[in-house]
Amino acid sequence: MFRPGAPIDEVEQDVEAMIIELVHELGRLAEADPNPVGAQDRAYIQAFSDAGSNSNTDQGALLATAVGRPNLAESLVYLNRRLDRDNLDPRQPTGVIGVIIRLAMDGLWVSDILDSTRFADKERTRITKLLTALTRVSDDQLETMLGALASSGADERRRA
Repeated sequence: MFRPGAPIDEVEQDVEAMIIELVHELGRLAEADPNPVGAQDRAYIQAFSDAGSNSNTDQGALLATAVGRPNLAESLVYLNRRLDRDNLDPRQPTGVIGVIIRLAMDGLWVSDILDSTRFADKERTRITKLLTALTRVSDDQLETMLGALASSGADERRRA
């Protein structure tokens, strides 16, 4: 990781290498998943579920450097954009869930960096289990849920 007083170009190289390794790890996790449907999203959940558990990586420094120098996070940005294109394909209605999951995991990761005590282990597990369950929602289940939500919203508007 970063050595104290390291020149910025050395820090940048370290950050870029960490992000490239993260992208490779996401690929390995997805490939190892026995169910290919939602595998990339489950890999993302696993990789980003707890910044504190990634003790070999200075998560705060990684975030600060990547934000300050977004070109260093190019491989992760490219991966997310590719996944977003696939997930937002209108022929795959449940794909949008993948976008929502990645956004939620990004938020949890940043939250962990800013306040590692925000969620107890039990709460974090509840959050990640729900997101993991969402990776297994079928198109038919999504349509049913959206229909139920739409009708309950209409019922609430009539009562108001």
